[in-house]
Amino acid sequence: MINKKKLSEIYQRYGFEEMPTKENGICVFTLQAGHFHNADIVSLEEGANEEKVFADFKSAGFACKIRKYRDINDVEKALFAGFFSVESTKSRLQREYEKFTKSIVSIHADNAHYSYVKSGYFVNGVKGENDLIVEITQRLNTDKPILFLIEAAAGFGKTCTAYELLNSIINNSELQIPLFSELSRNRQAKIFRYVLLDEIDRSFPLLSSSLVKTEIKNGNVPVLLDGFDELLHSSEEKGGYDNAEPMLETIGDLLQGRAKVVLTTRRTAIFDGDEFHSWIDSHEEDFEVVRIRIDEPTVVEWLTQERYRKLKENNFPIEKISNPVILSYLRCISDGEFDQVVVDKNSIVERYFESMLERERVRQDLRIDPKGQYLILQSLARDMVDLNYTSESRDYIISLLEDKFSPYIDDVRKQYPSDERPSSDEIINKLASHALLDRSFEDSQGIGFVNEFVLGTFCADIILQDESGEWIGDQRFIEPSVISYSPRSHIRSHSLWLALRFCLDLYDASQKLDASIKLTGIINFDICDESVDNVKIERLDVGRHYKIVDSIFIDCTFSECVFDFSGMQNVTFSNCYFYNCKIVNVMVDKVIYTLGCSSDDQVFLSNLCSRIEESTLLDCGLSDSDIYLLEKFWPVGRATFMKHRPIKGICTKSNKFSYAQIMQSLESLKRKGILVSPDKASFLELNMEKLPEVKLALGRD
Repeated sequence: MINKKKLSEIYQRYGFEEMPTKENGICVFTLQAGHFHNADIVSLEEGANEEKVFADFKSAGFACKIRKYRDINDVEKALFAGFFSVESTKSRLQREYEKFTKSIVSIHADNAHYSYVKSGYFVNGVKGENDLIVEITQRLNTDKPILFLIEAAAGFGKTCTAYELLNSIINNSELQIPLFSELSRNRQAKIFRYVLLDEIDRSFPLLSSSLVKTEIKNGNVPVLLDGFDELLHSSEEKGGYDNAEPMLETIGDLLQGRAKVVLTTRRTAIFDGDEFHSWIDSHEEDFEVVRIRIDEPTVVEWLTQERYRKLKENNFPIEKISNPVILSYLRCISDGEFDQVVVDKNSIVERYFESMLERERVRQDLRIDPKGQYLILQSLARDMVDLNYTSESRDYIISLLEDKFSPYIDDVRKQYPSDERPSSDEIINKLASHALLDRSFEDSQGIGFVNEFVLGTFCADIILQDESGEWIGDQRFIEPSVISYSPRSHIRSHSLWLALRFCLDLYDASQKLDASIKLTGIINFDICDESVDNVKIERLDVGRHYKIVDSIFIDCTFSECVFDFSGMQNVTFSNCYFYNCKIVNVMVDKVIYTLGCSSDDQVFLSNLCSRIEESTLLDCGLSDSDIYLLEKFWPVGRATFMKHRPIKGICTKSNKFSYAQIMQSLESLKRKGILVSPDKASFLELNMEKLPEVKLALGRD
């Protein structure tokens, strides 16, 4: 028998009003919208006179329906399916997915087929073993709320992953309907709470936001927000975490019951800072956080065995083309075009743009040669860099093209026969619909470049044209520029490195090191008193040509690297991975620490780490640096302690203590059992059994 109280609660949630009836064992719920009056008649027991109630309400002007439910779950499913229009909503989302995937491959070839590229990833610091989409979807039906953070560098597949997750949910889940949004396209609201409400209204225009939020918390509407870093970007400029916190609290309010929220974002300082981890700790009992980091895609994951073999046979610089745009181009073009490309390995980027621009002339009957198209798009990119935006309304783009290129457009019109000659407005509209511009969304949500590689190519051109040697621009344009120039010749990529050095000195060491490796192939500057996070270093000499002193590497991957101790001193590796690495110039007086690291060669890992004096570790007292570390778990002025802290938050630079002192204290506290290692390799945990000692040492009541 269906519980009447629960039945009423569910119907009232959907806006129904319970009406009195004289018949026992029957509930009637009415919904009035304008001149539409509807009534659901629900029998609670066998033998109830449903027909009598049906006739009474029909005569009163209601459109009646007798509902047959087996249990409360059946009620939930029926109302959700009806109000959220499950089938039609799934069809709409499927069309969005197909439109997106087609836009990726159709620019290369008319008959190209899209398939999602499965690259490697890490989950909470541990290398993932499953398919990434399976890794996420198998958690969507759990009974606890979960926040998924999918982090990756520009061009590593965040948006493709978001769309693939969308496709998996709508095809494999009977009732779940995702709330999906590309946040970079929502320029209507600047406060995240209103952005979220705007996306709810856009996705479910006939439903109240409160109802949608309720179903989010029930787990029926997973939230997929792609490009969260676009909103964080302005927060980092205007006050960092203090301005980002309201966004996170808005998301935290949703994470109740069985809610699932998926955010894709670039790696950002906000998610690596102490404040964010403190926010996670404060909500430890409320919801789970799953952090996923997507690896750089590899050539093997992108291309067929036959095409990979041809690249090897032609001595193609494979390590230079691990870029999704170039790999997508090599994957989609015809066999004949592929054979031409692999012969001339130094011009692959030029061939990519030449192919795209020539196809555009045919696709739109655009009588502008590739060079002219390129200069027009470059001018658009310059406006973006100067005014610091990556997408704008179609009206703005058209106005910009009109202002800058009207005389040129008039000359272009003369290339058409008089009886086929388009107007200037028609040509400008063709340019605003260019294949290298993103046309897959509503005009009101903005037009930008089709991907980070294309944006970065034009930005790099602009940076190189600056003759002062002191170009300074927004961080959002640097990473795409570096990615776009990493496949270029050594001379060209090195020239961009020289043009960026002045600007990179203003940003963190991680970004500077990543740019150095991608553009020059070496570590070509001293790393002193710095923190380097999440950088992939392959086949390089570490510490040979430039010094590394008083610095820490966190969540970095080293593959086939040679560590030269002669150039390293007081270096810490935290939660790093070492594959097929070796050490040269071993020197006893060099201080190197490892914390939570792993390697395929345990001998290497043992030799990398310095030995700490046993007498120091056996000291029963607590030093000033010990107290400094413990205060990271229980800061002065805070009413309660934090049980878990990220290693990167603990080992931050201090004006009072050296990295050597901090690492010695860390090892000492672990030996004394005050700090322990939890399941997550990148965290440390306060041992609750030792809490009285910690309170006494810190002077906490």
